[in-house]
Amino acid sequence: MKNNILLILAVTVISIGIIVATVMISGGDSGDESSSSQPVQRTSSTSDIYVQPTEDTPLAASPVTTEPVETSAPAESAEASYDSAAADGIISTAHSLIGIDFAEGGDTPDAGFDNSGFIYYVLRENGYITCPRGLKAQSEMGAALAYDELRAGDLAFFYDEEKQSVAFGGIYCGDGLMIACLMPGTQVKEINITSPYYTEHFCNGISIT
Repeated sequence: MKNNILLILAVTVISIGIIVATVMISGGDSGDESSSSQPVQRTSSTSDIYVQPTEDTPLAASPVTTEPVETSAPAESAEASYDSAAADGIISTAHSLIGIDFAEGGDTPDAGFDNSGFIYYVLRENGYITCPRGLKAQSEMGAALAYDELRAGDLAFFYDEEKQSVAFGGIYCGDGLMIACLMPGTQVKEINITSPYYTEHFCNGISIT
């Protein structure tokens, strides 16, 4: 009798153990299936991670800029070098000669003036003793100027009809006016050089002040 009871208990314990094991195994499998059936959440890749820029890890390289290096002092401007007193003297002398007749080869008030002789006389009277006598040499005796760069006291020179060589010149007085002794039969006079003929035949100016 006692042995039968022990046997029944043993069978009961084994049965219970089998049931518990079965339940646990079934529950574990169910959990795995639940886990595997869920979508996998995407983790952030390296490319999605925002990195705070630092001195060691800049987000982008900054463009390199360089400042221009001054190799020498800037050249003195033409305006700064302009001698208005010298220009006034040249213009005053030129004005004083208005009305003197043209004379081929002349370079004095008494003898009269040809075109280059007039320029020669005015400049030498104002201290420019190295002024050449010929027209071409006069047109090359200083810094060349464009038409719109002319200032009072500068020289202005003009081409011949074919625009091949310099034909005549004069003393520029400002406001589009020049004093010159142009050709036989004329006198020293003030000429407006703003007309198309003069602007189209302009050769160059010369800065001497």
